[in-house]
Amino acid sequence: MAKENNSKDYECILYEVRDSVGKITFNLPQYNNALNFQGVKETLDALIKAEDDPNVGCVMLTGTGKAFCSGFNLKEIPPVKKISGDIKEISAHFRHLALWWHQIFHRIVRMPKPVLSAVNGPAAGSGLGLALTADMVVASEKASFLCAWHTIGLANDATTSYTLVKIVGFRRATELMYTNRTLTAKEASDWQIVNTVYSEEDFKTKAWEVAKQLAAAPTHLQGMAKESFHMGWRRSLEEATEFEIQNVMKSVEHPYFLEALEKFQNKKSKSNVEQIILPIGQ
Repeated sequence: MAKENNSKDYECILYEVRDSVGKITFNLPQYNNALNFQGVKETLDALIKAEDDPNVGCVMLTGTGKAFCSGFNLKEIPPVKKISGDIKEISAHFRHLALWWHQIFHRIVRMPKPVLSAVNGPAAGSGLGLALTADMVVASEKASFLCAWHTIGLANDATTSYTLVKIVGFRRATELMYTNRTLTAKEASDWQIVNTVYSEEDFKTKAWEVAKQLAAAPTHLQGMAKESFHMGWRRSLEEATEFEIQNVMKSVEHPYFLEALEKFQNKKSKSNVEQIILPIGQ
């Protein structure tokens, strides 16, 4: 299918819409896709475009070259020698940078559309955060996952206080953070950071297949499930089930339900459940 949209307004990322997938590609391979301030702003802008575009059913994040995303670009930190011991300039830099990065993570989690991280290489620091906040992660066998913050004297960031323990458990989260251990793609799969690992040769094709199938599924139902999963662990049983029934009633009133029900009742097609199962384990 021809490209539906191709934005050339960016310097540090690539953005295109094809097959109902909004694909955001980090495009600073010379820095292992460590994003500078401009790249962070562009990523947020592309996420907003994808969320607002009714033609986008899924957002896919990936990187050019050999890396997925190595976090933020350390070269942009003001030189220590120039500040003469005054930390205010560096503090201001980190405060502004964190505000923009956090908006990216918030947008990914709150977006009522599926977000797929297709990790083609190292995901370090905020790159790890992008994988943790995504709804699903597929990885090349060449991918790796690293916290990195403590090695450069920084406290953990990039939503790890929200996502990491919930995904891997307390013991593994502390091990990963305290020891700065690098996980291989297979280890990340065993730790449930990654859904599926593909060979380097098959990675791009398989990742795109998953993204297209996510985009083809009923986005409004995916958005409801996503919101309920993120909020469910902070709600009581009664609150969780009350929100579930509210979503059920909204879904019943959606045209998609009547179409699916008619197909089921007329037995003209397979059940909707069978149609949207993703072959990611193949």
